[in-house]
Order: sequence, then C-alpha cells, then structure tokens
Amino acid sequence: MRSLILMLLGVLAAGTATFLSIGEPRLLFTSAPVQPQPAPSAPLSGPAPEAVASLSAQLDEAAPEQVQATIQAMVSGLRTRLEEQGGSAAEWDRLVRSYATLEDLDGLRFALDGLLALEPENAQALILAGQAAAEAGERRLAKGYFQRLIPLIDPEHPRFEQIKALIDTFDQPAEDPAPN
Repeated sequence: MRSLILMLLGVLAAGTATFLSIGEPRLLFTSAPVQPQPAPSAPLSGPAPEAVASLSAQLDEAAPEQVQATIQAMVSGLRTRLEEQGGSAAEWDRLVRSYATLEDLDGLRFALDGLLALEPENAQALILAGQAAAEAGERRLAKGYFQRLIPLIDPEHPRFEQIKALIDTFDQPAEDPAPN
C-alpha cells in the first residue's frame, strides 16, 4: 500500500511539474479575467520562475487529493480559455499533454480535435487521435486518422507497413466480447 501511495505521489508530482512548466498556474490564484493573448508576432511567455517555485513548494506539502484537484483545475482553466478565446497550436498541444497525463480520454479527444483543427498534418496528434478513437470503439474514425497519417510517413520507415496493416484491421468486423 505504501509503495502505491508513493507511486501515486510520484505520478502526481510529475504531472504537476509538467503543468507548472508549460501550463498557466496563475489562473488558480486570480478571479480576474484572463489577460489578452499577445499579438501573434510576440513570443509566448511562461509563468514567472518565482511563481512556479512557490506553487511547487505548496504542492509538495499538499495531500495527493489536493494536488490532483489543483492539476485538474489548472487544466480546466486552460480548456475554458481555449474554448472561449481560441489559442495557438502550442497551447492546444499543452492541453493534449495535460489530458494525457491525467489519463482523461474525453478531454484528450477534445484537445486533439482542437490541435488538429490548427495543424491537420500533425503526425503525433493523428496517432494519438487514432488511438483514442480505437480505444473508444470508433473504428471508422480511428481508420480515418490513420489514413490521414499514411501520406505523412516515409514509406521506407519501419512503422509504415505496421500502420498500413493496422488500417486493414479496421475493415475487419469487431470481435464480440466473450459471453458470460
């Protein structure tokens, strides 16, 4: 049991660290509207290092449930901002990685849709979207994502034939679960 708790704390700490380094933790501490996005030519800036260190110290002392709730609140804030104001491909990619860390399949699919709307030829997003659709049992959708991926892969790449074979499996009938 102790090792499970330590493993959970490690996973939560890694997820928190990832979000703190690429997310928007200031959204947790303000009720004011989000500041306007910088002009497209202006580079995106992350949170101040002092703020990251302060929040990291607070989370180190928090219970696992509090850490998880904090991470979920930060991800929810990012999702809301992207839904309402739009965002760059980098911000949608940040949301994809956050939902992947949380293992939230519905959130991941939402974030992948947003990223693929901006970057329809993003190979990594197409792979993840295909896997998420297959996991949800949406074989036709999964096949579509993988078919979009094929032209982006060098035919000499070792995975090329594996992906083509995977696409062919979606044409076969789904296996029914064994009766109880």
